[in-house]
Amino acid sequence: MAAIGNNYAKRHEAPSRKDINKAWSNQRRKAIQQSQNIRSQFSSTIFTTSVLVSQRQTATAIQGGGYSTMASAMARVNILV
Repeated sequence: MAAIGNNYAKRHEAPSRKDINKAWSNQRRKAIQQSQNIRSQFSSTIFTTSVLVSQRQTATAIQGGGYSTMASAMARVNILV
């Protein structure tokens, strides 16, 4: 909002609609960019967490913690890869 309120020479003039629209479009653009950054970080975190959980489940299964045979544990590995 550089054109609004920061110009000493025009401090008594009301800002034009063009200046207001330009300032708000800049604010909207920044907000959209921030939300996209947050969304991408969130998606990345969720994906990483789900991969780690799947790997942990597979490792536990191979060690005998839930599957009855080694073949069923390896079938789980093939699905994840």
